[in-house]
Order: sequence, then structure tokens, then C-alpha cells
Amino acid sequence: RSLGEAKLSEPLDRIENSGRHLLAIINDILDLSKIEAGRLELEESPLALPQLLGEVAEMLRGRAGEKGLAVRIEAADLPGIVLGDATRLRQALINYANNAIKFTERGCITLRSKQLDASPQDVLLRLEVEDTGIGIAPEVLGRLFTPFEQADPSITRKYGGTGLGLVITRQLALLMGGDAGAE
Repeated sequence: RSLGEAKLSEPLDRIENSGRHLLAIINDILDLSKIEAGRLELEESPLALPQLLGEVAEMLRGRAGEKGLAVRIEAADLPGIVLGDATRLRQALINYANNAIKFTERGCITLRSKQLDASPQDVLLRLEVEDTGIGIAPEVLGRLFTPFEQADPSITRKYGGTGLGLVITRQLALLMGGDAGAE
């Protein structure tokens, strides 16, 4: 690449990244609006949980690798195929994992899953994203699931974010008959 191409490429890259960021914010607001209006319908399709976890891990490896972070999967006693909304489940895991990558400088991100209970009609799973990042003070954990809130509002300047990802994740989990939280 010539010097002129490199100079032109930098502003174009910034514009592209800004556009992607703006699109993500708009999509989050639209998702939250649909959920609050009771208009978000979940799919009920067969999905393979081990495969879904592998797909999420693969999506994360690029950003994690740029920071020197490993991405691991720990999946125990999972049913092979379940009915659910793979897109929304993937979205929820990515919301957690993106935060994990954002706030982790070294170490690893672990996607963990385990079956807690099962009946002939239902299965109760625990899906976790664990990181070796900076952590969150216990007194601010509850604010993570309030729209447009951050654990530390000043942190937005350094790390970015709208405070909607985990709110949407909790709402999706509730729609699926579960819940979402942090510790």
C-alpha cells in the first residue's frame, strides 16, 4: 500500500467502525423497544448447544486474540439438541462475552455451560461467561441490568458502551423462562 492509500484508509476505517457502532446501538434500542412492547417473538427451532457455544467462541477469538486473551469452552452434561431461539441465545452470550473482552487485559474468557435440571418437556441450563478482568464492585452489580446504566458512568469514556447489552440479555433470558445476572 502506498503512503497516500494509507492516509486515505485511516479515515475510512474510522467511518466504517463508527457506522458499525451506530448500527449496533440502533439495533439494541430496537430490540429493547420490541421486548418492552411485547412484540419480540422467540423462535422454537432445534439447536445444538455445543455447536452454538463453539460458534460464539469462534466469533470472539478475533477480538480476544488482538488483546492476547484466550477463549475457552467448558461444556458439561449438555443435551444434544434442544428447542430454542439460537439467534437470541447467541446474542445473549455475545453481550456478556463482549463485556468480558472489553474489561479484560490479560488471561482468558471462558464460556461455560451445564445442565441444572431436566424434565421430558424442559431443560434448565446455566450458561456463564467468566473472565479474568477488572471485576465489578458488589454494590454496583444491580445497576448493570438497568437501561443506559454503567457500573461506573465514567468508564464509558474509556471503554464505550450504551448500558443496553445486559438489559437486553436479561429480558431475553426472562422470555426464555430463565434469568440473567452477574457475580
